Amino acid sequence: MSTDKKTAIRTSHLTVMVVDDDEMIRSIIIEQLRSIGFQKFIEAANGTEAHKFVLDPLVKIDLVICDWEMPKTDGITFLRAVRSHRSRKDTPFIMVTSQQSQERMKITKAKMAHVDAYIVKPFRSETLRQKVFEVLFEAIDKKVVGE
Repeated sequence: MSTDKKTAIRTSHLTVMVVDDDEMIRSIIIEQLRSIGFQKFIEAANGTEAHKFVLDPLVKIDLVICDWEMPKTDGITFLRAVRSHRSRKDTPFIMVTSQQSQERMKITKAKMAHVDAYIVKPFRSETLRQKVFEVLFEAIDKKVVGE
């Protein structure tokens, strides 16, 4: 990654949607993101709640970090809804799930739904940082983020 790309991402200007039914997990993710410069967040406890933000054209969403297993609407269903939305379909999306889950099946389903990255809980802050910048740099290459 070139220096130009690194300076192209102003994390303080980007809005991250964090979707997880566990409030503590949302807080941990947001705290880790704040430590690398993010300042704007949208929180949702499930995919149904998050989808309301996706449908609102006035809400800016530059990145989604979403848990897989949640009540009401799970992460894969929410991912599919985002990917089918005309103006949100290219939004960078990171799926998070627990180690106990059936990982291979989930990873395959997530890839088929066009997830940008996948993180298994518990994860280190460095892993989150790496995945976040990986998907944002890819989005910049596609001209999705930072315009």
